[in-house]
Amino acid sequence: MTGISIYGVVTDVFRETYTEKPVFSLRIQDATGTIWVKLHFTESWSLGRLSLGHTAYISSLTCTMTEQKRLEARWFEDDLGTSFVNVSCLPAILNSSCLHNQSYLAHLSRQRTGIHICRVWLDQIEHCHVNTRLAHAVCGHFVKTTPSGSVECEFCRCSCETETRRAFHLKITVADESGKAFAWCTGQTAMELLQISPDEFYELPEEEQVIYPCSLENERYIVAIVNCKQHDAIFKECAAIENDVVPWEITRALKL
Repeated sequence: MTGISIYGVVTDVFRETYTEKPVFSLRIQDATGTIWVKLHFTESWSLGRLSLGHTAYISSLTCTMTEQKRLEARWFEDDLGTSFVNVSCLPAILNSSCLHNQSYLAHLSRQRTGIHICRVWLDQIEHCHVNTRLAHAVCGHFVKTTPSGSVECEFCRCSCETETRRAFHLKITVADESGKAFAWCTGQTAMELLQISPDEFYELPEEEQVIYPCSLENERYIVAIVNCKQHDAIFKECAAIENDVVPWEITRALKL
């Protein structure tokens, strides 16, 4: 079967080992069930930041039967007409009513999958945590320094010393008329919430870094929130480094 499209929530993603070219295994779920997809790249991961709980649209899939009599879906980056869209991170998700229905934070506990679009303000700023870390510019995930001193991306499983950039690691409380939620974010989303770049924040004196978030209390935003907590994901160990077991991720934000 060819030319198949899937729209669903990412419940696991990781890079395969011992492959000549980069291949990632992606588990995606919709209302009818779950399927594993093999993502084949020509050189390296090229889809931007993708993580647990994100909603994705994938087209031009090919499905075959494995030797174990299991259905396997494959996606090739260089195939004609192929596409992969991370809907959770689209700028248009916040201001296009055809893409979403507005939610309230109280709905998060009742509906834990999909994208929640909420109008919120920043709350309990004194409990927020703002940090800057190095991230892999290719995939947006944080990097680590190995005992030997090299810089590696745990998501792409590659050395990336020349491909890093500073990024926010922000954990903050958002609130609306129905309740509150403690969430985390990084990248462009954190920049929009904090209204400053990671490099500019990093250059501030330490005491100014501490008090800077206080100026943002009660600022209002429209945000996209997803549930990033997956108990049975192979990727969960890498994800836990990013979210510190905070179950909600803000994937897009726009100041009102």
